[in-house]
Amino acid sequence: MKLKFYCDREMKRILLLWSGIFFVGILVFSVSRLQLTEWKLRILNESASVRLIPSLEGPVIATLSKGTILNSYEAAGDWFRVVLPPREGTVLIGYVAKSDLEILEEKIKKPVDFWQAEEGEFKGLGFHVMLCAGLAMLSSGDIDKGAKGLFNSGADAIATRGVDILGRNVNPLRSGVNLGADIIYDISPRIGIGIGFGYIHALHVDTFRYSELKVYQNTMNSVTDLTVTTFRIGAFYTQPLGRRLKLRFNAGPAIFRASLEYNRNAQGRAFEESYGLVGKATNVGFQGGAMLDLGLLERASLFFEVQGRRAKISNFKGSDQLKRQEGDLLFPNVKNSGVIYLVSANPYSLLAVYPEGSSDALGARKAVFDFSGIDLLAGLHIRF
Repeated sequence: MKLKFYCDREMKRILLLWSGIFFVGILVFSVSRLQLTEWKLRILNESASVRLIPSLEGPVIATLSKGTILNSYEAAGDWFRVVLPPREGTVLIGYVAKSDLEILEEKIKKPVDFWQAEEGEFKGLGFHVMLCAGLAMLSSGDIDKGAKGLFNSGADAIATRGVDILGRNVNPLRSGVNLGADIIYDISPRIGIGIGFGYIHALHVDTFRYSELKVYQNTMNSVTDLTVTTFRIGAFYTQPLGRRLKLRFNAGPAIFRASLEYNRNAQGRAFEESYGLVGKATNVGFQGGAMLDLGLLERASLFFEVQGRRAKISNFKGSDQLKRQEGDLLFPNVKNSGVIYLVSANPYSLLAVYPEGSSDALGARKAVFDFSGIDLLAGLHIRF
């Protein structure tokens, strides 16, 4: 249960990160839509009162002489809100009647039109850094199939002991957390080349609950923990959609290094068993995506990306180990090293480790992890 909570917690962190990115984007977008006006003002009359509130009944906090220059960023009916020059370290803010003032200059800052054509390209070093996080969806293939076979075979073995079955919960290995970073260099206004790094972690827990003598309740946990690190190179193409919106495409080869760890633990009133399997493999595949880039500032923007992968990883080198105890009888540990295979057995297909080329592996095939899938990402794009 602790491992399941850990997995759920990782997904909640990603959702929280997405919520924060959306909030910042909406906030910046809303501010950019405000129309701001700045006035440069001069006192017309011999003297003018500065009041605390925009009303003739408001208390007077200062008196200004004719010709005094003021700046205002807000008008309230027949009044301008002004900030007076500091006096003895104190800054006063108040209201002056429009009838006492002459407008020397008026500057209006219009809201940004996100669909207006870009007036000029950002001039910098041409480097970009993109940081992202999101949800990774996996195909899994033999890894999930074989892990579920190990779980079900273990549950069936416990059931033959005459225990009372309380429940069986099986979760497919279909999603995980994706963190990534890309460094891009522009070779033209629309084309760039870059390298990227990725980290995908998927952890799923299957549980089988049972009781003995209706008193002793136990749980067999089957945990599949998969980590994939990615190194990719690619080409990037940018298609402007307006002043602040851009559509970006990227594609290129990638190297995927997968690390698999499987553990199954069960115990009862007179028995205890644990089985563990670990393995690592590396392969080459293809990765690409399409993203919508929303400019917030001159150097920063938010992006939302749909990314696809095509890769099948096999030839996992690793080991497995079985520990077993029946009452006071402790069986010798059984350990194998070699390649992870998918063994077709009745009624389940199982993961197992055999030395490569061993006669024990006849009829089995090397387990293939289908890493193909789609990622939904959100992140921050910074230009230098």
